[in-house]
Amino acid sequence: MILEIFFAILVGVLAGTFTGLSPGIHINLVSVVVVSFAATLIPIFGVEAIVVFIIAMAIAHSFLDFIPSIFLGAPNPDTALSVLPGHRMVLEGNGFEAVKLMIIGSLFGLLFCAIFYVLFEYALSFMYPFLQAFIWEMIFIVSLFMVFSTGDVLRSLFVFVATGMLGVLVLGARMTEPLFPLLTGMFGLATLIVSLNDKNTIPEQNFSHTTKFNPIKGFFIVVVGALTGFMTAILPGIGTSTAAAAGSVVFKEKDARDFLVMTSSIATVNFFMSIAALNVLGKARNGAIVALMKVIEKPPVSLMIMTALISAGIAVFVAFALAKWFIKIMEKIDYSLLAKIVIMILIVLTFFFSGFTGLFVLVISTGIGLYCNYKGISRSLMMACIMLPVMIYFIGA
Repeated sequence: MILEIFFAILVGVLAGTFTGLSPGIHINLVSVVVVSFAATLIPIFGVEAIVVFIIAMAIAHSFLDFIPSIFLGAPNPDTALSVLPGHRMVLEGNGFEAVKLMIIGSLFGLLFCAIFYVLFEYALSFMYPFLQAFIWEMIFIVSLFMVFSTGDVLRSLFVFVATGMLGVLVLGARMTEPLFPLLTGMFGLATLIVSLNDKNTIPEQNFSHTTKFNPIKGFFIVVVGALTGFMTAILPGIGTSTAAAAGSVVFKEKDARDFLVMTSSIATVNFFMSIAALNVLGKARNGAIVALMKVIEKPPVSLMIMTALISAGIAVFVAFALAKWFIKIMEKIDYSLLAKIVIMILIVLTFFFSGFTGLFVLVISTGIGLYCNYKGISRSLMMACIMLPVMIYFIGA
C-alpha cells in the first residue's frame, strides 16, 4: 500500500510538472481524464492512489506553473499577476531569483497552512455562515482600495470599469474557455509585445545572487497570502487571481520581490483551503477537488495533507532544476524571435479554445494591457474582469 501511494505521488508530481510548464493545459483537464478512467484504475491501484495522484499533481503544478509566466509571459488565471514583476526581473538578469522567491512563497504558504490547518477549519466553520451573506460588499470594498490606493485615480477607475465590463460580456457569452483570451491578452500578449523592444537575447542570469529575505517580513507576507487565500475557501466564486488582486492592496507590483512571494503563496494556499472547504463545508472550491468528489465522497484529510507536504518537497527540487535548465536555453535564444513565436502560439491556442470570438476578445484585452503598461497603471486593476462579474452575480443572487 505504501509503495502504491509513493508511486502515485511521483506520477502526480510528474503530471503536475507537465501541466505547470504547458500553457493552456490545466490540472483540471488531467483530473477529468483520470476520473473518467476511475472504474478501470481503482480496482488496480485503489481509490487512495487516485486521490494521492490528483493532490500531488495539483501541488506540483502550483510550484511550477509560474516558470512559463516569468520567462515567457504566458499566464494562466493562477499566475497572471506574477507575469510583470517576474518578467521584469528576468530582463534585469534576476530571473533565477524570481523563481527562488516564488518557490519560497509557495513552500512557506503550504507549511503555514499545514501548521495552522485545524485553526483554519475552525475559522471556516465559524465565519462561513456569516460572511457568505456579504460577498459582493467585501469584493466592492477591496475594489475601492485597489482604485484609490493608486496615484492616478481617474485612469485606474477607467481601467477597472473597462476590464470589469469586458469580463461581464465575455463571461456571459457562449464561449468555451473565456478566461484564456481575456487573461492572455491583458497579462501575456501585452507583456510580450512590450518586451519586443528589449534586447535580442535576455541578459545573462545571475545564479549566485543571494536572496535577502527578512524572516519577519517574509512571515508577514505569507500571512497576508494565507489570509487572502482563505477568502477562496469562504467565498464562492473567489479564485486565486481575485485573492491576489486583493493582496495587491498591501504589496504592490513595484515591490517585485514581496509581490512574487505573496502571489505564489496564495496559489498554494488556495488549494490547501479547498481541502478545508471540502472537509468542513462539503463544497468544492477547485476543479481538482470536484474531480476528487466523483471518486470518493470525503477523502481522508490526513492523507491529503501528507501528500501535499511530500509533493511540495519533491516539487521544490524539480522547480530549481528545471528553472536552471530553462534559463540556460533562454540565454542562447534570440529573445525577440522567441517572444514572437510565443505570441503566435498563444494566438493559435486562443483560436483553438475559443474560436474567432476569442480572437476578438484577445485583441481588446491586449489593448487594455498595453494601455496599463505604457501609462504605468497597476495591472492588478485588470483583475476587475473577474471581480466585477462575481459582484454582479452575488448582487442578483
